[in-house]
Amino acid sequence: MSIVVIADWLAAPGSEQRVAGLLPALTDAAVAQPGVLAFRAVRSQRDHAAFVVIAEYEDRNAHAAHRESDHYRALVLDGIAPLLIDRQSEEYSLL
Repeated sequence: MSIVVIADWLAAPGSEQRVAGLLPALTDAAVAQPGVLAFRAVRSQRDHAAFVVIAEYEDRNAHAAHRESDHYRALVLDGIAPLLIDRQSEEYSLL
């Protein structure tokens, strides 16, 4: 069964554009990965520091593979996460 992960990210003041600039590379790398069914990053029109990433994976193994990938490490853990003041995510099952 596929799972959907929704991540809410809030960029630190002054880091908003750097976060926005890294998201296209993350999206491109994620959708090229086996088991990733969909991957979108969106930015709030009201609060330009607020980002949401919505991803659908074939299963938990595909999600784990994404989180263990080199691009996740480079773009999220080393690139985006240090620029955030809040980072939360939740897994959902499709109905």
